[in-house]
Amino acid sequence: MEAEKTLAAFSRGEYNVFKALTRRKNRMATMTVRMSDEDAALVRKYVGFEGTTISEFARSAMLEKIEDHADLQQLRAAIEADDGQRFSINDVLEELD
Repeated sequence: MEAEKTLAAFSRGEYNVFKALTRRKNRMATMTVRMSDEDAALVRKYVGFEGTTISEFARSAMLEKIEDHADLQQLRAAIEADDGQRFSINDVLEELD
């Protein structure tokens, strides 16, 4: 089945549950996201406006968050290793010539 057809949204108490499918080496994992009805409505409107699926939106948002965290860790490591030495643009241009 296509991911869009297998994407199921249903209510359970005060929560909406989305089953999102992700692809990893031709395998698919199912993940469940619980959120309020208001948040679920906002997500539905957003993906409709963007012309994407809830599954694709969730996948890209989660992976982006992980990448942002890795970037932040690299930045912190670079700041910690910084020896304070700075170069002017002229110094850099001279070095490149």
